[in-house]
Amino acid sequence: MKKVVIFSISEDTEEIRALLQTLGMEVIKEFVQNRSRPHRESFLGPGRIDEILKEMEEMEVDLIVVNGVLKPSQHHFLEMKFQMECADRTGVILRIFTDHAHTPEAIAQVTLAKLRYELPFLREWIHKSKSGDRPGFLSGGAYATDVYFEHAKTHARRIEADLSDVSKQREVTRTRRREKGYSLVSLAGYTNAGKSALMNKLCNAGVEVDDRLFSTLSTTTRRISGIKGNILMSDTVGFIRDLPPDLINAFNSTLEEIFDADLILLIFDASESDDVVKSKLSTSLKILVPKIENRSIVAIGNKIDLLSQESRVGITVLIKPIIQPYDLILISSATGEGLDQLRERILMVQGHTCVIEAEMPLTDAVYSLLSRIRSSSEVSMKVIRRHAAVIVRCKPEDSERIVGWLNAAGAAKITTNAESPEMPPERETPSSGNEGAPL
Repeated sequence: MKKVVIFSISEDTEEIRALLQTLGMEVIKEFVQNRSRPHRESFLGPGRIDEILKEMEEMEVDLIVVNGVLKPSQHHFLEMKFQMECADRTGVILRIFTDHAHTPEAIAQVTLAKLRYELPFLREWIHKSKSGDRPGFLSGGAYATDVYFEHAKTHARRIEADLSDVSKQREVTRTRRREKGYSLVSLAGYTNAGKSALMNKLCNAGVEVDDRLFSTLSTTTRRISGIKGNILMSDTVGFIRDLPPDLINAFNSTLEEIFDADLILLIFDASESDDVVKSKLSTSLKILVPKIENRSIVAIGNKIDLLSQESRVGITVLIKPIIQPYDLILISSATGEGLDQLRERILMVQGHTCVIEAEMPLTDAVYSLLSRIRSSSEVSMKVIRRHAAVIVRCKPEDSERIVGWLNAAGAAKITTNAESPEMPPERETPSSGNEGAPL
């Protein structure tokens, strides 16, 4: 287990500690120098750095972690001063990404993010080497640093081209799904808010659930179970504050699943303190809102099984002003509380506001027609004596076409309205084997 010390300009080190715990590192000491902004050269200030240097002479330390984002000149100064590897908050997050990336796409995205992160540091080390300072970024010599810099630029361009192809393929897949009548719902939110647990509950997905940050890096898409309608749900990488734009851009092909969804479920952990909830929700909304145009968002407060009734009322009052004009639903992925309300809200995404009722003969042609209509609409059928009472819920623009099909199949009586009558129990019919999502 690596032993690390933390440099910070604020007392708030809870999140960086959680990140290091995810990596299995042990924090043996925190050095805090309260400042409004980092010192331009040494982050904490030269006097404080000299004090720490003396104190660390008696310590066994493998890594210095800075609770913030380092400039290349600050990174160079600290590594030269302490003769030790130094990583900032972004570097720690990238180490977690590297550990958790298992699919080819996730590995490519993480590699691109690392290259974009390292290039400014490499430029600084090359500049210092030409100025006479001892070279050697990541323990390499002057020649190795220069060669690695050129290699990194070439590698980054190649990965960008590959991910661009992946993005185009995802767009083709999304288009095909919509052509088949599927609606897309995406889970978004701060890392470790419970997105994967919710997906497992709604989709029986078997997605890895871990009480560690960034346990999900790859996109997983599944059909939602327990509801009528063709709706797919995607679980994606979690958000975190203060990530540079380059790192967010590296995950664009994954984040597109969120930005292009018909409905976005913004998950947050309602059991956390008020300040933490507000901070994490604000971070998530800053990433989402500029890119979603007029798409629907519903804020989902998870883990309410850990809250009293009074606390649930309090979290509602706290959150409403932050998420306006979006809706709020409180749930528990662990107990299932609130999931029925969430399913009803998800069903609204298909826009099935037109209801068609018809009496149909019991023929093979009718069964075949109803199977075809199910690809884009909700169909319920109840057998009454020698005919079938059929209710179809569809989009208004599909209603005229569906009525024509029903007439051609021998419907005895058809009524169309915008109200939603109570659906009769659906008759069990053999599966055609074509109901699965085109993943």
